[in-house]
Amino acid sequence: MKESEKLTCCRPVSGTGRQNGISEFLGSDRSAVLITLLFMLSVVTVPKYRFSEVLVFAAYPLFIHTAAGLSAGVTADKLMKISPFVLFMAAANLFYDRTGMLSFSGFSVTGGMLSSSVIVAKTFISVAGLLALTSDVPFHRVCRALGEFHVPEVLVTQLMLLYRYISVLQEEALSMQKARDMRAFGARGKDMGTTASLIGSLLLRTTDRAERIYRAMAARGFSGSMITGQEERFSTSDMALTLLWALVFLSLRLFF
Repeated sequence: MKESEKLTCCRPVSGTGRQNGISEFLGSDRSAVLITLLFMLSVVTVPKYRFSEVLVFAAYPLFIHTAAGLSAGVTADKLMKISPFVLFMAAANLFYDRTGMLSFSGFSVTGGMLSSSVIVAKTFISVAGLLALTSDVPFHRVCRALGEFHVPEVLVTQLMLLYRYISVLQEEALSMQKARDMRAFGARGKDMGTTASLIGSLLLRTTDRAERIYRAMAARGFSGSMITGQEERFSTSDMALTLLWALVFLSLRLFF
């Protein structure tokens, strides 16, 4: 390999610049994170019975995915993975709020039905908007942008370490599950008591692994911060894009 090629390969990647994707619609990493936060805040503040108002905000993730050429199939697959948790969370409203709100041909729509639908819609639309961001911006750059917004450094470091080592936890859990399946016959070894014991063992093994990882990082000069580089100024174009999207979200809340 030539010397110039070696220098090119070793050159650090810029913290905020992006050549394509959503950059032309959301600007730099910091403006993209801020716009996404404004979008999610606009969605979650919609009143609990305003289902149509929530659906209007689906235009944002649809626009970003379509205009930036992001994979809608990947996003849909990820939404389906969280759907059981969302449906379970929203199901409680069906029993707590039984006040009649609407009636169609003798069928009564209760407040619980509406609020449950709004919870599901809010979650899916908010997560879709967040996935539009993370599909183009790597997570470590999202964390760096949060740090530049003066989010507590401890929280940012925890998020980066969690994202970096979540695969280690998955490997430990899969290893324990495989060992249990090889020793279990039928329903034996899969009862609640055994499962609780395995979860406790996983916690202990995870704590031990985390301690060893920390010692290795400390031996290599880790001082508690994973954010490096100088803070970049919020440019005029980033401010203009942020204000434009803020006006769009405000208009959706006021006119729909």
